[in-house]
Amino acid sequence: MKTISIICQKGGVGKTTTVVNVASIFSTIGYKTLIIDLDPQGNVSTYLNYDKNPEKDSNAIDLLEKKNDIVPGKISDNLYILSSNIKISKFNEEKIVGGSKLQQAFNMNNLESFDLIIIDTPPTMSSLVQEALAVSDFYLIPAKPEFLAVEGVAQAMNFAKQAIKSIQNTNPLFLGVLLNQIDKRRSSYLEFVSELEYLLAEKLLTTKISQTAEIADGPFYAKTVIDFKEDSKSRNEYFDLANEILRKVGLHEEITELPDNRY
Repeated sequence: MKTISIICQKGGVGKTTTVVNVASIFSTIGYKTLIIDLDPQGNVSTYLNYDKNPEKDSNAIDLLEKKNDIVPGKISDNLYILSSNIKISKFNEEKIVGGSKLQQAFNMNNLESFDLIIIDTPPTMSSLVQEALAVSDFYLIPAKPEFLAVEGVAQAMNFAKQAIKSIQNTNPLFLGVLLNQIDKRRSSYLEFVSELEYLLAEKLLTTKISQTAEIADGPFYAKTVIDFKEDSKSRNEYFDLANEILRKVGLHEEITELPDNRY
């Protein structure tokens, strides 16, 4: 099992979009994948048209309350979710004293049946982000190609380092920075990327995700990139991202094509 957290204290950088799309690709090629949503906004549920307050299935709050017999909701074959809602906010300012709640919950519940767990986090540097890092093997920071994003990336990296030092039995590896919503027509783009390449070197992911109407409209139609046409730019970029992540986490299966669409 590999667990990956997507973190950044800035909103609008594409955390949820990244989580939903790569998780959908992983599940479609055969990896049993669980999304854990720790964001009080519950945007993963909104994107996937899933109930934020499921009656039968468990949610992320149940996990943080260390309940037994966690039963994730099922989105499709191999894709599952522990959803979130505003009630999870009560954990956002709690300090991790006596150990991570999620670490304890992971030990209490059989999540080892999942090949991949992807965690969406709130746009803050808070206890919920610390909890995500506590159970992660890897973490990824999305950013927009803007000048102020350099400072935001540095802040997120520093927060992660400090959080990791303060939590016992955790040492997630930094996968790198993913550039989202890029527009190569902007005159500042190449200068910005050049600066990030200088600062981050190999920690800047090779794959970059373009700003497209398909991606922007995806949540409205509850569609992920696997529902897009095969020649879709967004679909191909997310395939490349999924491949790059698989290589970095030690799962070397190359995605060359997908089975028939889920929908």
